[in-house]
Amino acid sequence: MGKLDNVRASMKPRPSYCCGTLLSTPDKCTLFYSTGVDDHAGKMNLLSTTSEELRHLTCYCRAQSPTANISRFTAAQLNAIEIATTFDAEHCRLTEAIRSELLEGGNSKRPLQLLVQHLKIYDAECHETFSPVFPATQEGSTGHPNLLDVCHHEYQLIKSHEESRMFSLSHDEFCDVFGLSSAVVHRIESTNPCTNKAIPKGFATVLVVFPTDIEGGALLLRQGHHEWTIDFTALFARTTQTSVAFIAFYDDVQFAVRKIKSGHRVILTYRLHFPTDNDIPLTTLERKGVYDVNSLTTGITELLLDPGVLPEGGYLAFGLHNQYMSTSRSVVDIGSHLKGRDAMIACVLNSLSIPWSVRILYRNVGWTEFSFLADHIVDLSSHDEVHCLSETLGNPEIVRFVGARGEPDRRRAKSDGNVMEDKDATDIMLVSTRPSAWSFHSHYVAGGREVMMGNLYGDVCIIVERPSLAMIRGERSQRWRA
Repeated sequence: MGKLDNVRASMKPRPSYCCGTLLSTPDKCTLFYSTGVDDHAGKMNLLSTTSEELRHLTCYCRAQSPTANISRFTAAQLNAIEIATTFDAEHCRLTEAIRSELLEGGNSKRPLQLLVQHLKIYDAECHETFSPVFPATQEGSTGHPNLLDVCHHEYQLIKSHEESRMFSLSHDEFCDVFGLSSAVVHRIESTNPCTNKAIPKGFATVLVVFPTDIEGGALLLRQGHHEWTIDFTALFARTTQTSVAFIAFYDDVQFAVRKIKSGHRVILTYRLHFPTDNDIPLTTLERKGVYDVNSLTTGITELLLDPGVLPEGGYLAFGLHNQYMSTSRSVVDIGSHLKGRDAMIACVLNSLSIPWSVRILYRNVGWTEFSFLADHIVDLSSHDEVHCLSETLGNPEIVRFVGARGEPDRRRAKSDGNVMEDKDATDIMLVSTRPSAWSFHSHYVAGGREVMMGNLYGDVCIIVERPSLAMIRGERSQRWRA
């Protein structure tokens, strides 16, 4: 395995979550909940509650559910306005524990806040398949709805159920399956008060799990094709003192509670967010300390010290592994909000004092085919016809794809062979084997001998500067003379 392969092998994906336990005492885990009778409230201790108490509370919650005829198949739930608890997640320094694992870069010192969402109780009757609710008629009685109403209600129920997000259909898929037009479904949704619910603010979900007598009920996490199972029973078994368990994960991770054979699983759900919402990108954070930073540091160092790699100088390009939200056309500021493997690469480069930036690597396919770097998203929509793209773009920085030894990249040689005359192209080498997860594709009218459609393909990358050997030797000579 070569030096470049070593760097690539060090960027393998890791689990996108963190979990652990927190010491607690009975006085810090008292739950007060609304009984629905005047101002009366029920009370139980979540560290010492009995199965009978949980069964009674579960039955009560399901009886009060607006979908009582199907709620026995779902977790019993008490919303934030229906509960109060002496458990203080921030007092237990839960936010600090999560900060050290999830936050990276410029976000590592920003204040965090946990917002209570609800408390859920899972038991052996819970499963992921739901039966549709028959909507009430105008007189308030229950009648037989048509098939469309039933199917649409099932669709909305699954879409709105947190633990079932991974099994739900998109809006277009629903229309295709049931042979409906989008206009019909939108009309139904506009008359359904349960649709278009606001998404809770924040960027991550935090679950606090209380110890109970239970068999089964492990937590299943899914992100893309990756799955992880968290066994809270095993976590509690490894603790010698009374504790509660917690798990935090970003919004691109989906979760579900596995089948419970007996007992109950009690989960208090929070949303994690920054106190101010003005500049909160929803997917800009990733946990710290779960990647093999040492091997990546060694790999990048050996790659840059190799005199055969970009001997005339140039750039190394790392394609981004995540998509990000930008409030402007510029992508430069994304560098302070990287997550996951992107944040790990930036951290290693900073530790080695290697200059880098987030830029867009564009490839133009038209009358002239060439590649260039840009700091912002190119928008040619205001141009009726583009005769010379280079002049329209203000003479961008042209780049030429090369291999590890400076040889032309065979897969891109055709494109780079048409680089415009009197334009000095800078060598650039792709380190990542896959395209960037954040990319752009736009069309424009390319004028010339005849009119044709031009295409711009852009990949957002971490661009690393690699000085030429002559410049490196010159800097060493100056330091030696000094």
